[in-house]
Amino acid sequence: MPQFDYTKADAMAMPVEPVEPDRFDFDRFEAFAAEADRRYAEFLARPSGVAVWQRVRVGEVFRDACRDMKLSLRLQLGGLTRAMDYLTDAPPYLEPWYGIGTTAGAFGAEYEWPPGQAPVVKPLWRTLDELPELVARPLEDAPILRYTLDTIEYFIEQTRRRVPISWCDIQSPINAVGGLVEITEFFMAMRQEPDRAKTVLSALADEIIRFTKVQTELIGPALARPGHGFASARTGVGIGLSTDNLIMISPAMYAEFCAEHTARIGSHFGGVAIHCCGNWGRWLEAVKQIPNLIMVDGAFSPQTDPDPCHCEQFRDALATTGIILQARIVGDPEEVLARVKRLWQPGVKLIVVTHVQDPAAQHRLYMAIHEWCS
Repeated sequence: MPQFDYTKADAMAMPVEPVEPDRFDFDRFEAFAAEADRRYAEFLARPSGVAVWQRVRVGEVFRDACRDMKLSLRLQLGGLTRAMDYLTDAPPYLEPWYGIGTTAGAFGAEYEWPPGQAPVVKPLWRTLDELPELVARPLEDAPILRYTLDTIEYFIEQTRRRVPISWCDIQSPINAVGGLVEITEFFMAMRQEPDRAKTVLSALADEIIRFTKVQTELIGPALARPGHGFASARTGVGIGLSTDNLIMISPAMYAEFCAEHTARIGSHFGGVAIHCCGNWGRWLEAVKQIPNLIMVDGAFSPQTDPDPCHCEQFRDALATTGIILQARIVGDPEEVLARVKRLWQPGVKLIVVTHVQDPAAQHRLYMAIHEWCS
């Protein structure tokens, strides 16, 4: 039986060769991306159907290579070059990925850099009692935010907006709070000081909205949405929010403390897409209550996540709702197709994220998925 490989630094990553910007084939890429954009827009317009996003995830970018924007771009252009060998219904895009401490960085958090790993933010305060009133710093006084904007500017300068670019990896408030307060203490405060906890999450939501709008203006027509981890395109909608800490609280607490701020963030960007690692099916009904929810993301094979989501649970909960189910499925083509057969039924709006490395095998899988779901 397939299992999660704990020896891999990144279960979804593929190796790539870095490409210098002046050697990247922009003409070929623009034609490739335009066709994928068209298919993605057609998928979004349908009430039910399937799209396949063959993702070339460059693992180094999501570790310490993000510390060097020039290296990050070369690696990502290598990923875009490799992506053109595959069939896909959503284009690849660039990310100004610089860790997940962005929102905490607006309030003074700074990165530490473990060798060979992604940057980490250690909480500035232990408890809510120690936490001062949250006032976001000006961008020039927040190094993480400033470097993110500098990265976007560099990507635009080098690509002349001929390649789609997403926002940085903006996390949800319930994730971002761990960069400010010890997360276990915050969970306790949600019980003991609920109004204070809600005020903190609201301030984080305000900052997420503020900084995402700054990025939106800077990226302009090259913006790919909903962004990090999601099938995205210039024709896309909404904002993606990683919300992994939802599995640390009850569904009822998620509805009480997180749903309002999530919906408010989404209202500024045309809807919201929710990602969570692990098997988060028990929280799905609470998440579905978010009024502008457009997409949810989960892992659906043990090679993707050691505790994957249950196919039938998500399929049945989302059928005929119009909410897109994005299913990340690492595995050989036979394993992927077997999972797709469990996820699909008429009325489901399904994005299958594949990570098959051999182009010929990926092409066959792409065709098989579309045939099964037709």
